[in-house]
Amino acid sequence: MNDGSLKTPFLHKKPSSLRYFQEGVCPVDLINWKLEIFGEVEKPVTIGYEELLTMPSVDYHRRNVCVCLWSIKRHWKGVLLKDVLAIAGVDITDRSLYIKQNSVGTVNGKYDSTIHLTSAIEREAILAYHVDGEVLPLENGFPLRLIDFGLYLYKCVKCLATLEVTRLNEIGYWEKYAGYSVDGTVLPKKYYAVDIQRKFLFKGTGEVKDADL
Repeated sequence: MNDGSLKTPFLHKKPSSLRYFQEGVCPVDLINWKLEIFGEVEKPVTIGYEELLTMPSVDYHRRNVCVCLWSIKRHWKGVLLKDVLAIAGVDITDRSLYIKQNSVGTVNGKYDSTIHLTSAIEREAILAYHVDGEVLPLENGFPLRLIDFGLYLYKCVKCLATLEVTRLNEIGYWEKYAGYSVDGTVLPKKYYAVDIQRKFLFKGTGEVKDADL
């Protein structure tokens, strides 16, 4: 339980992210849910939820950015992407590789997104299962979400089911649906920081740090 020390200021003012396929009850039974890793790997693997919780974890207080021009800094806990891929024997130094994420989905369909593997590793992307000291809620992608802090949130699939290591940079759901960039890198623009209740001009690319505000 969160004792309040990990509370994000003004969280109630954050725009809702509970839209489209993830509305309603997420069809996940944690006893049977598995994360599957396959493709350009030494050995395909499946990892259960409880197994993920026993792996070495990281706690990050880092900022996410939505393509809709708002951002928020929250407390994330999970497993480093590189540590999970190591179980499958993935060569994380191979810059020709990509990670295709697929969600569990609902009766309405599922999300998918492809990101550059080595870049995600360099940015210390995580597979998050807690946020602000609590189990990841449905809105944030229960039970597991890949978070790359240098990419817009539409590139980070909620309710993760599979990671396919591939050499193809495929067009994902949101690129097809809304015409968003396949790359997804956070760009220089003016954003609204929900947690500090003000706008800021980001002049860089990738992850927004405190010094950028």
